[in-house]
Amino acid sequence: MRNHTTARVGQRVIALMTATAMAATGVVMASGSLAGAATSASTCAAPTTATSAQLNATTGITKNSVTVGNISVISGPVPGLFQGATYGVEAYFDYINSQGGVNGRKLYVKSFDDAFSGTQNQSETTQAVSSLFATVGSFSLFDNYGCNVLAQHPAFPDVSNTLDPGTSSLPNVFSSQPLAQGASQAGYSFLKQKYPKAIKHVANLVSNVDTAVSQWEGQKVAMENLGYSFSYVREVSPVETNFTTDVINMKNAGVQMVLMTDGDWQIYSALDKAMAQQNFHPQVVMSAGPVYSSQFIPAAGGAANANGIWIIQGQSLYLGQDAKTIPAVVTFNKWIQKVHPGFKPDLYTLYGWTNAQLFVQALKKAGKSPTRGSVLTALKGITSFTASNLIAPSNPAKKIPPNCVLFAQIKNGKFVRVAPTASGGWDCKSVYYSINGPLPKVNP
Repeated sequence: MRNHTTARVGQRVIALMTATAMAATGVVMASGSLAGAATSASTCAAPTTATSAQLNATTGITKNSVTVGNISVISGPVPGLFQGATYGVEAYFDYINSQGGVNGRKLYVKSFDDAFSGTQNQSETTQAVSSLFATVGSFSLFDNYGCNVLAQHPAFPDVSNTLDPGTSSLPNVFSSQPLAQGASQAGYSFLKQKYPKAIKHVANLVSNVDTAVSQWEGQKVAMENLGYSFSYVREVSPVETNFTTDVINMKNAGVQMVLMTDGDWQIYSALDKAMAQQNFHPQVVMSAGPVYSSQFIPAAGGAANANGIWIIQGQSLYLGQDAKTIPAVVTFNKWIQKVHPGFKPDLYTLYGWTNAQLFVQALKKAGKSPTRGSVLTALKGITSFTASNLIAPSNPAKKIPPNCVLFAQIKNGKFVRVAPTASGGWDCKSVYYSINGPLPKVNP
């Protein structure tokens, strides 16, 4: 039987990572042994200069195939933690292979499991560099261990969402949706206009780990720039489940707006229950993504408690709600089920799929005789990417996160897109505001 405490902490790791990744604002993870190395500062070395031999390498390519690697946490304290990352790559490759592959070559992915081990992540990164063409769609809490390997092999493409700032800065690392410390101001501008008084009395519960606090600082700067004020903020343990005292304190502080952006759906379902029990009904409750989970509404006590919550995020309603207006949502879910029947896709599945699509776009552009160097050159030319509108446009080449968002709300116990409604569009009026100021816009 699994240790329930370990499982509970592990589940929080998953959801905490989901929270800020979905908001595309940065990294939040549980503290302690599960996240250890990932919460530490990056120790990535400066990249070396790629040699001609490295740039011209075709390792992992044959006349009929291209084989890449995926290094994710699959086993360990929480089995299947980021299994979706590999599944997403597999599904997209199978989709492309059904169309004949890329320039006559079929695409394959070799799955590596770092099993919550930094040294194993480093070892597997070394294996991938020596025998495969690239790594695609990897997702791990320990990718900072593989960073030095990538720095020493600057012509080896890594197309993945990385949680480590040192790894992200490497010239051979690209992401379908880069992360940064800050937030898109689109959602906050929308709420300011709709609830002008509420923004002066905001509450937030923030996971009490360095990365979460750091990301909250960026988010706070973006909100304060628009005139938001905070009446109640507390750092909470990722395994807390009782928030009655917080709700009472919020009521006493005159809170009119509650954020559900810097934690996980488990924390916020418990908070939502406590708010209902204490008859606390602020003007607005807003999430930048964490509550967009098939598990949130039942865990929060059903529609009566969850109705009205705003969800403002830089990903489509990829679980299926956007299927009528974004054909890629249908394709995504169809191929996930075709390759892994019964699997419930999550954000990591989406990231696996979208990073695979980014890689394929670069591979096609590299021509009939691709090398690692030509693929990197192609990646450096992709300045706007949406994965067929599955995600808000970002700039992989310059590593600029999306400033565009969509607005959804829980209505009658369901996630419903509110705006923009035409063709599954995005609101791109505002900038992504980082802790260092506004970043360039990445419009469709």
